Amino acid sequence: MIQRKRSGLIGLFVLSDAVAILISYFYSYLFRFYVYLIPVDPAKGIPPLHQYAVVFPLFLATHLLIFYFQGFYRTRLQRARIDDFLAVCLNVILTMAIDFLGILSYLYGYSQGPRPLFRVTFKLSHGFLAVYFVVVIFMITFFRNQIFFYMKRRYAKGLNLQNVLVIGAGEMGKAVAQKILVYKDLGFRLKGFLDDERPVGETIEIDGGVEVVGRIRDLGPILDKGDIQEVFVALDLNNYSKILETIKVAQHSVVNIRLIPDLFQLLTLRANIQDLDGFPVISIDDVALRGHKNMLKRVVDIVVSALGLILLSPVLLALAVVVKMSSPGPVFFRQERMGLDGRKFRMIKFRTMIRTAEEGSGPQMSRPDDPRVTKVGHFLRKYSLDELPQFINVLKGEMSLIGPRPERPEFVREFAGKVPKYMLRHKVKCGITGWAQVHGLRQDTPIAKRVEYDFYYIQNWSLGLDLKIIWMTLRKGFVDRNM
Repeated sequence: MIQRKRSGLIGLFVLSDAVAILISYFYSYLFRFYVYLIPVDPAKGIPPLHQYAVVFPLFLATHLLIFYFQGFYRTRLQRARIDDFLAVCLNVILTMAIDFLGILSYLYGYSQGPRPLFRVTFKLSHGFLAVYFVVVIFMITFFRNQIFFYMKRRYAKGLNLQNVLVIGAGEMGKAVAQKILVYKDLGFRLKGFLDDERPVGETIEIDGGVEVVGRIRDLGPILDKGDIQEVFVALDLNNYSKILETIKVAQHSVVNIRLIPDLFQLLTLRANIQDLDGFPVISIDDVALRGHKNMLKRVVDIVVSALGLILLSPVLLALAVVVKMSSPGPVFFRQERMGLDGRKFRMIKFRTMIRTAEEGSGPQMSRPDDPRVTKVGHFLRKYSLDELPQFINVLKGEMSLIGPRPERPEFVREFAGKVPKYMLRHKVKCGITGWAQVHGLRQDTPIAKRVEYDFYYIQNWSLGLDLKIIWMTLRKGFVDRNM
């Protein structure tokens, strides 16, 4: 139900983005060359419109593809406006960079010999790109806001509204209600709960309060009034007879019946319903990072880690010398960690502790005032410089740039016994930085809290979320304020 409405709204957003890009592109051409605020070189003259028109499909396709990989058309539609605005700005910057470099590389190839299928021998005006940058951000944002404004006005008038009733005000019922309230911008209005365990009139504290409007036996009379379109049955399996009776009663009315299996209370990640030769099979705790998404993430890991090792090589060399001179022992510290699917690997860091740190004591978690940390090591840890050699692990495919931080096998066994579903962290590659780290949750933070943030990342992965984490890491994530 929600997915169908989301699909319709996503289609509307794709259309509005395409129209906004079309208007912005050709408006920028007219503004640049015919408003004359920016002088035109008389020797070059005004380029014909058809030359710019030929390049437009490249701009349009790049914009929409980047939006897709950013998760703009797949993640929750109700987001903060500032997040949407920043996503649009990032999209425009990447599009202009990709298209401008692509056209330059094409023209270089063209200069080596003509190409029969695509004969364009001009360069995009810098003035045109400057105008386009501002206009397209404004137009995409404006069109999207107009869609939400139209929808809210439409639903405020009662048009295309769907009233929802939830059977069961237990934990599962409250979780379903929260999901429905998240998508109220799609026209869903939660009318209340029916429950036998709570008094009629009680207010459940969810997003301002949702009332228990009656007992389960009151379902028939309520549906007879004709103002309910959706019924969600969220009872546990102990109420099997009530589930059957509820479905029988609801089938006498023209409403959509949605059954939420009690099984879904066990889920931490996502459920994926598959088909086994006609039998529906529920895959529990599936992850979003599969197939082409995983391939895309791997390509980004290879490119960024390779560039990082090349560009930071002078810094890495200087840090290696400082570590070697600061205390006896090797420059690098290789430690066994647990990664994707529970596979073990040797993570590489600059050594920050004395060489005999764990002699006699065995594996121990480090702490902010750890006496085993050297003075240079303290500095490296404070600014996360000891993590830089992990670009090698990323390039080898043992780690990713972004993901849950890897732990030692000894601690994994300990945490797995204390934190429910802790091992689900290992369904994706571990990372140099992650959603927990950019929110200041480091080793001195309770592991259950860090796992909560790791689960959020695994559930909501998108290229846009990875880019956001990279930006937050560059802006504030390198500094450990506890050191």
